[in-house]
Amino acid sequence: MKGITALLFLLHATAVNTGSHSLWVFATFIHGQTQFPEFSGVVMLDDLQVLYYDCNIKKVISRSQPSSTNVVEDFILKDANIGMEDIYNSMRNPAHHANLFSNHTGGVHVHQRLGGCVLDNDKPSPLMGWEAYDGTEVSHYDMHKRTVSPQWPQLIWNTETEESYRMDYTTVYQPICIQMLKYYLEKEKNIVLRKERPRVRLIHKPCTETGEMKVICLATGFYPRHINLTMLRDGHPIPDEELILGEVLPNGDGTYQTRRTLSIRSEELRERHHYTCSVTHLTLDNKLDINWEPEEGSDVAVICSLVVVLVLVLVFTIAVFVVYKRRRRVTFLRVDSAS
Repeated sequence: MKGITALLFLLHATAVNTGSHSLWVFATFIHGQTQFPEFSGVVMLDDLQVLYYDCNIKKVISRSQPSSTNVVEDFILKDANIGMEDIYNSMRNPAHHANLFSNHTGGVHVHQRLGGCVLDNDKPSPLMGWEAYDGTEVSHYDMHKRTVSPQWPQLIWNTETEESYRMDYTTVYQPICIQMLKYYLEKEKNIVLRKERPRVRLIHKPCTETGEMKVICLATGFYPRHINLTMLRDGHPIPDEELILGEVLPNGDGTYQTRRTLSIRSEELRERHHYTCSVTHLTLDNKLDINWEPEEGSDVAVICSLVVVLVLVLVFTIAVFVVYKRRRRVTFLRVDSAS
């Protein structure tokens, strides 16, 4: 289902400054038959899921640890339930539904919303929201302005509608979002406020198939997930076009890892450039640099030649051994028949 990949489009919106914390509601409405619920929604504190809702269970489910302040959490869950139901009803609203899906072909299509707020050193941001249809941005909203993709001019609000939404966002949704953000930030502080330093390695290994040297800048074991990882050649940043850029991926212990990979041709390797893996992270006072420079005699072509020679020697040895065994067997048979 191509629409499911729309999540990738929205990832840029979840990246916040390392000193900030955010609360995001991510909702998905699926048009067409799938094994998934027609509507589902999750609430994320930074990169930690705290709530889940779908139209089959029709109830917000807590994904965080039980709290001693049950009365406060009951109010939080009640507000979250109302909010999810409002989002579901608006996404399946016949008028809004027709505007988005009127020209679609058969199959499965996905409508998604991302909305939330950021708390940066106790200073709340305006409420923000995005909508996407099959991976294409439809609209972007904050309390200052709203932009709509030219592909969907029918979604442009008139002045009265825009003012009504601004009032709701300012007086209802913004306070609820900040209240929930502060509550879950306190509740989950042992997870989201922890800091783990990245372990960084610069790995170089020859590729016998292509005759190239692969240089890999690997950072792992860090938290929070935001990190800057740069590869340099002779002190100058290497363009992204020359690199294979790895995603930030979770480790099993709740930390993260990411990598950059550079392929160096044998001709370039002989030029003896100086390569650097440079990392900045919230846990580091200064940037961390790991350096590597090809040594003399580290020509990949030579390495590849030696590997080929070793393989040929091994093959020749095996062939001689097989021939020897066959001749011995034939000799044994002849002696046996003569006797």
